[in-house]
Amino acid sequence: MKNVGTVTFLSTLRGLGYSSIWIYSAIYLRTNLGLSIFQDGVIITLGSAIAAAVQIYAGILADKFGYKRFIILSVGLCVMLFAVLVASPEVRNSSLYYPPVFMGLMIANAAQAPAANAIVSESSSVKLRGFSILRIGNNIGWGIGPALGGFLIYSGSFYYLFLFGLVTTAFGFVLSFTLSEVKASGPRAIQLYAGNRLLLVLSFVALLLFIVQAQETITLTNYANILRGLNFNELGIIYLTNGIVVIGTQGFIYKASRKIGNYFSFVIGGLLYTFGFFSYAFFSTLQGFILATVILTLGENFAFPAGYAMVSMVSKPENIGRNMGTYNAFISAGRAVGPLIGGAVLSLTSNSYELWALTTFWGFISVFVFMGAFRKKAGIAEQISEIASP
Repeated sequence: MKNVGTVTFLSTLRGLGYSSIWIYSAIYLRTNLGLSIFQDGVIITLGSAIAAAVQIYAGILADKFGYKRFIILSVGLCVMLFAVLVASPEVRNSSLYYPPVFMGLMIANAAQAPAANAIVSESSSVKLRGFSILRIGNNIGWGIGPALGGFLIYSGSFYYLFLFGLVTTAFGFVLSFTLSEVKASGPRAIQLYAGNRLLLVLSFVALLLFIVQAQETITLTNYANILRGLNFNELGIIYLTNGIVVIGTQGFIYKASRKIGNYFSFVIGGLLYTFGFFSYAFFSTLQGFILATVILTLGENFAFPAGYAMVSMVSKPENIGRNMGTYNAFISAGRAVGPLIGGAVLSLTSNSYELWALTTFWGFISVFVFMGAFRKKAGIAEQISEIASP
């Protein structure tokens, strides 16, 4: 499990720096670079779409040439891009030059994911446990990062986000060299098509669910800031709540998920997660936003580790990187479409119920598709679960 701990710590460091840029990107593009909300959505969508394609090939090549190597390469590229933003005001303050660098960060950050997930899968005796641990580390970064980012913006400027990202990512780059390479047994062949129906169904379901997840950028930040008047510090508290709830509840939810299995964990989690996002429509105060965030975080604790565990269980060892790349590519596609939908809806309506209904119903559809695809198939629900013995 040493590799799991190292990948988890690396995920924390990466999340600390990158999450602030990602979460506040829509506001930065709008307030500092003068772009419209819809243009923000197009930029984030384009970067996510390219990242989706990159992850497929990164997973394929990582299977052949080594997971550790791809992590080092992608994190190193993130360091270089952060260094450009820190060193060059001409780039970070330009509506022409900043978007390509920002999209480059999205792509480089995504490229390491298939290899990192493959290492966790191959280093874990119980897949769900490994991915649950990884989630805790990831959400420490994604909880503290936006909270600290909100404070840095409030007390200084966006420049400190880029500097913070450079420092944390550089530490992560050094840490990535301490990983131990994992070599899966079995024949290796470079091929794009996964050839796995269960994988493709799981990936499509994830795409729909992550359309909802992507609303944390364009929709949530602008809704909270523009329509509800929350400041950057309060936005940071909302994202910090997510990290705290993950740390405090993931262990208990892991034990519950082991008892009920991945199938029911994903169903319960998907419903809670989607309803949590929709419930932002009911609230106009920080306390209400925190309550909605607690609900959706409990949902993601059930659903997200179970999703990766199921992908691992329907994959052959020699194809784990490719299959993780395929799954992550569909997730990135959802993240690509989500901001575009959110930006378009925000441009059309300021009614909170219409806004959150149009941006979250995809999550409910994802759960129904998942149930229809797996529940009626004999033995499938049990095969994709690691149910603990009583």
